[in-house]
Amino acid sequence: MNRKKNVLIFIDWFLPGYKAGGPIQSVNNMISHLNDEFYFYVVTSNKDLGEKDPYQNILFNSWIDKQSYHIIYLDEAHQNKAVYLRLLKEANFYAIYFNSFFSIKFSLIPQWVYRSVEIKKVLAPRGMLGAGALAIKPLKKQVFLKLFRWLGFHKKVVWHATSELEKDEIIKQLGDNLEIKIAPNLSSKMASFVESTKEVHHLKVFFLSRIAFKKGLIHALNFLQETKKDMKITFSIIGPIDEKDYWDKCQKIINSMPLNVSVDYLGAIPNFQLATVLKEQHVLLLPTMHENFGHVIMESWQNGCPVIISDQTPWRNLKDKQIGSDISLSKSSEFVEMLNTFSLMDEKTFNLWSRSSYNYAKIFTENPKLIESTKNIFF
Repeated sequence: MNRKKNVLIFIDWFLPGYKAGGPIQSVNNMISHLNDEFYFYVVTSNKDLGEKDPYQNILFNSWIDKQSYHIIYLDEAHQNKAVYLRLLKEANFYAIYFNSFFSIKFSLIPQWVYRSVEIKKVLAPRGMLGAGALAIKPLKKQVFLKLFRWLGFHKKVVWHATSELEKDEIIKQLGDNLEIKIAPNLSSKMASFVESTKEVHHLKVFFLSRIAFKKGLIHALNFLQETKKDMKITFSIIGPIDEKDYWDKCQKIINSMPLNVSVDYLGAIPNFQLATVLKEQHVLLLPTMHENFGHVIMESWQNGCPVIISDQTPWRNLKDKQIGSDISLSKSSEFVEMLNTFSLMDEKTFNLWSRSSYNYAKIFTENPKLIESTKNIFF
C-alpha cells in the first residue's frame, strides 16, 4: 500500500464555519474525494467570516485529528511567519495549497515564508481575478497584484483554474508564461430526486449567497418588483450579511415591495442543512457580477432547482438544457420575463425543468474525470 502524500492547505475559513460559502465547500469536497491518495493538513482561522467571537469548544493553535484530515485553528496572534515556519516542519509535506489570492495572512504571508522552500505550491484564485471581482475595491487589489508580480510569486506556483474562463482571467492579469492546470470544483454527493409541488401563478424564489454588492441582491429585488402582479412570489434570502451598508439599501427596497412579492430573510444556513431548505424552493435568482464556479448554482441543480443567473459565470446556454437561464445584467427585462415564465408553469412542466437540473448536476458531480483532473494539479 502506497503511503499517502501530505498536503498543507491554507484557507481563511473552514468547517465548522460556513459563512464564506463556496471556498469552504470547494476544499471540503476536494478533501473528501482525494483522501485515498493524499492526507491533508488544514491551516485556518479560529472564527467564521465576519464574526468577532471565535468558535466555541474547539482547541486553538494545536493540530486536531479528524477522520480524513488534520486541522489547526489559529487565533490572530498565531497567524504569522514564525508559526508558519514551524507548521512546515511538523510533517513531510509533498505540496502546499493556497485557497485564496487576496488573503494577506493565509496566502501572501505563507507564500513569502515558503518562497525559498523547494516544494510544489498550488494557488487557487477562486474567481478573485475576474473583472467583476476586481472592480470591487479596485485600487487595493491593483496594489496587491503589483506586489505579487514584483515578488515573482506568480511564477512560483501551479495555478488551479476551475474553468477555461478562469484560466483566461489569470493570463490577463499575470501573463501567459505560467503553469496553469484546469480542474473544475468537485461537488458533494447527491440524494435522490424528489418532485416539487407547484401551482400556476405561484413561485418560490431564493437568493443564496453572501449579501454583498458583487452578488447582486439589489438587482434581484428590482427584478422581482417588475413581475406580473397576478403572480404570487415568495422570495427567500439565504446568506450572511457581508456588507452592512449594502444590506441597509436592500431593506429599503424590501420595505417597498409590491403586494404580490413577499420577502423572507432566512439568514446564513450551514451547508449540511441546505438541502432541507432547498427542497421547499423552486428557482435560484442570482444576478452575480462574477463567479468562477458558483457552488450555490450547482447545489441548486443538485436539489432540483433551476437557476436564473447572470452571464458572468462558467454556466452558459442553460435554457437549451432546461436547467435555467443565463442573462446579461444589462437586460433586466429578460430576468423579469424568466421569473414570469417559471411562475406560469404548472407542476408537470416545472418538474421537467427540475429533473433536468438534477440530472445535469448528477452527471457533472459523478464524472470520474473531474476527480482525476483535481489530483493532477498536485502532480
